[in-house]
Amino acid sequence: MAAKKKTAGAGSAKRRAAQAALTHDDIMGLAARPDPELRRRSELLWVDRARGTRGPKPEFSPDEVVRAAVAIADADGLAAVTMNAVASRLGFTTMALYRYFPNKETLLDAVIDSGTGSPPPPAVPRADWRTELRRWARAKRGSLCARPWLAELPFVAAPHGPNWLGWLESITDTLSRTGLNAADIGGALSIVDGYTRGASDTAVSLARAQARGITEAEWAAGVGADLGRAIGDPRFPRFAALITAPSEGKPRTLDESFDWGLERVLDGIELYVRSVLTLPRS
Repeated sequence: MAAKKKTAGAGSAKRRAAQAALTHDDIMGLAARPDPELRRRSELLWVDRARGTRGPKPEFSPDEVVRAAVAIADADGLAAVTMNAVASRLGFTTMALYRYFPNKETLLDAVIDSGTGSPPPPAVPRADWRTELRRWARAKRGSLCARPWLAELPFVAAPHGPNWLGWLESITDTLSRTGLNAADIGGALSIVDGYTRGASDTAVSLARAQARGITEAEWAAGVGADLGRAIGDPRFPRFAALITAPSEGKPRTLDESFDWGLERVLDGIELYVRSVLTLPRS
């Protein structure tokens, strides 16, 4: 039995290693042969929806349909966005909605990209790269908290739209000014984006609770009660000691905690930049 477990673990390790070893050429090769359904959805997501179509002029533009769907998600969450709900909001039949989007998946693709929004424009005049990364991360966090229903997305394959790439272009543009090579820029991008998403989970959770009518005090009480279960439980001695330790000064807010961690991430990137390029401190 132990031998079987070891073999299975080795197989998993090999798969992870193979995935980690994907090169730029591998990615481009995979992009050249996507799943046919994903390709079709991607094409619909990237097409100019303002472009005219054959037949009589539709009552609404596709972008107006998307805005109506986003309004439903903002009010009631992503699960509430159905073809029937969107059609009802616009005042026409569900079948008429298929003139704009062939199915719910393609509508949700457009809703998600619209809800993601655009990154902030570069400062004028341009600030140093660290300041601009800070602005990017805070804006991304703000976007996630403003639309907490984006956190409801199932972890399945889906096409990525112009706004998603816009955020990547923005942070890549900033990191390109550090002088790092392409591989290091990609690594730094993943670090900043990963921190921003991960460190925003609690704030997004609060935003989702508030969207459902739960007050911040009620949410905090619920979270506090769950955390408090560690106290006296022999399985969690270190964490219990952490949350019962005397506080030193005023506790950090969620935003202050995010900024504290972000500065440590940027410290690490700056230290690496300086070690590689011997650049003066920005």
